[in-house]
Amino acid sequence: MQGKFHPQQDQIYNGLDACLTFEILGELKKLFNEVPLAYNFSRAMQGPAMELMLRGFKVDETERRKAVEHIKGEIEQVNSLLQRYAFAVWGKGLNPRSPDQLKKFFYEEWKLPPVYIAQKGEKRISTNREALEKLELYMQVRPIISCILLLRDLYKQISVFETEVRDGRMYTSYNIAGTETWRWSSSASAWGDGTNIQNIQKDPDDMLRSRRRSLRRMFVADSGWKICGIDLTQAESREVGWICGTLFNDWRYLDACESGDLHTQTCKLIWPGFAWTGDPKKDRDLADQIFYREFSYRDMSKRGGHASNYYGQPPTVARNLKVPTKMIQDFQDKYFTAFPAIPKWHKWTQTQLMTTQSITTPFGFTRTFFGRPNDDSTLREAIAFSPQSSTATRLNLSLWRIWRYMPEVRILCQVHDALYFLYRVEDGEEQIVNKALGYMEVKLEHKGRSFSIPGEAKVGWNWSNFHEKVNPDGLKKFKGKDERKRTSILERVM
Repeated sequence: MQGKFHPQQDQIYNGLDACLTFEILGELKKLFNEVPLAYNFSRAMQGPAMELMLRGFKVDETERRKAVEHIKGEIEQVNSLLQRYAFAVWGKGLNPRSPDQLKKFFYEEWKLPPVYIAQKGEKRISTNREALEKLELYMQVRPIISCILLLRDLYKQISVFETEVRDGRMYTSYNIAGTETWRWSSSASAWGDGTNIQNIQKDPDDMLRSRRRSLRRMFVADSGWKICGIDLTQAESREVGWICGTLFNDWRYLDACESGDLHTQTCKLIWPGFAWTGDPKKDRDLADQIFYREFSYRDMSKRGGHASNYYGQPPTVARNLKVPTKMIQDFQDKYFTAFPAIPKWHKWTQTQLMTTQSITTPFGFTRTFFGRPNDDSTLREAIAFSPQSSTATRLNLSLWRIWRYMPEVRILCQVHDALYFLYRVEDGEEQIVNKALGYMEVKLEHKGRSFSIPGEAKVGWNWSNFHEKVNPDGLKKFKGKDERKRTSILERVM
């Protein structure tokens, strides 16, 4: 009968699944002289991934309830303001989550020029975030759009806070082979509860000035344990610098990454009219001023450099950064003059697509591109592949090392460019964190030049960033002595 549990039938079904997979593996092995590196690497990651999925992340229910109440209050306040605007315009309410109502409101009632987006080869009128941000050019609707976008952010936040929690923990599922770049993807747990923990937003840079409540504060350490998080510093930018250096013997971009604050320097190129002083601290303060929503000028210049590295064209970059196209054209002229190996790398990638349709990363992973080699979309995908894949490989290798060689800690989660684990303070915080930082150091060599990406460690009792007033138990920058246990890349065990 439908819905009835048949344990023997299910066991036979699962057994056949396993047998067929094993038989297919035997046939695939005949196609290769040796087992591919990517296959071995993915298999090695199954252990850490399973431990992360079974452990979950402890949730502070009190903080969770407070956050829900806080956000509901904000939603009520902002929605009340939105409805007052709507009634003043067309005499009735407006649902900020109804595309049909928004289209009628902006394109029929206000008679604004429709904004189109391309979906599956078709152009459609849209009211998504990108479309509404374009409509902000019209001052008369700017306050209404601000309310709508803020409400969408708040609805998204509250959906995370109200996600089902089991046994006081939030669980997630990791897919170690879910992307073409070897980055992990994540989703709700295998039991249908939990959430995609990799997409939980980071804290605003200024918690007091931002209206957004931290989504991460409700995630806390287990009793008797403390959280350590390690981020790879400027990972993809440094990978771009390494690729340019090994291909063209031009190390200027990597030198800039390794010499100081790359993104503040980039900010100076985009906004030369600021009162830059040459003093690193004062210039950083200038760059950290709010530019758009919760993003600072430095955040946006970081995006401009990142987009330019990945073949972003001026109109697209300008639209995303909310600046004039001419400003991005001027920026890219200066940017590529300062770092000429980057456009050379773009052309080299284009040649690779036309000749071999494949790209191999510095770690030896090769990907074949099946899209049209002369399409810009294929080229952008190929350009982004190597830095993104190398960053993922570097982080996952670090995660595997910590899981394998540090039984005194409990790995907690992986979020693309950072990993988190639990440790006991009485075991020696400085010793444990430095040991983990040592395992994060993955070195590459090329003609006498050594390359690794430094990890920055933070420690605390909840997942949100430390703030003396807002969150004194949050993650604070680790300032212990640098006595890391150095680990050679040759010590991998796969």
